[in-house]
Amino acid sequence: MTTLRTLRLRMAIGVLALVGLLVAIYLALFETGLSGSLVCPNTGCAEVNQSAYVTMFVIPIGVLGVIGYSLILAVTLGWTKWRQLVGATNPRPPAWAQRVPWAYNILSSIPVGLVLVGLSAFGFLFSLFLTYLELFEIRAICTWCAISAGLMTAIFALALWAWFAERG
Repeated sequence: MTTLRTLRLRMAIGVLALVGLLVAIYLALFETGLSGSLVCPNTGCAEVNQSAYVTMFVIPIGVLGVIGYSLILAVTLGWTKWRQLVGATNPRPPAWAQRVPWAYNILSSIPVGLVLVGLSAFGFLFSLFLTYLELFEIRAICTWCAISAGLMTAIFALALWAWFAERG
């Protein structure tokens, strides 16, 4: 059941995801060569973002960050509309549910809180892996990457808190 606390936690997740998206876009622009310089308070940013680990699966890490933060933001912001689409706020199912009842059953049974926990857990673990690479393989710290890792950690903690608040 959605409470005022859960709603506030999800709003905080949305704000943090938006900030993370802006950081990821900034890094993605540099990593893809669309921006020539990277403003950073230390020299580690350039080292990290020009290392061999700047791409995974032929995709720049910044682009993966844009995708991840966008998904979290979309789930967070789309949550209210999602509930309206599946008829969770109405006593009777929407008209489209009669045409595709299997899709309605799937969509109405997915707990959004669990989706946020899953996405943020993946992002948190990926951030831990990237932090490991920075510390032990590249031996340089990127301030923007550390900010992104901190944001993802906070999003994961808030998603867990919202999930447990919603369930209990």
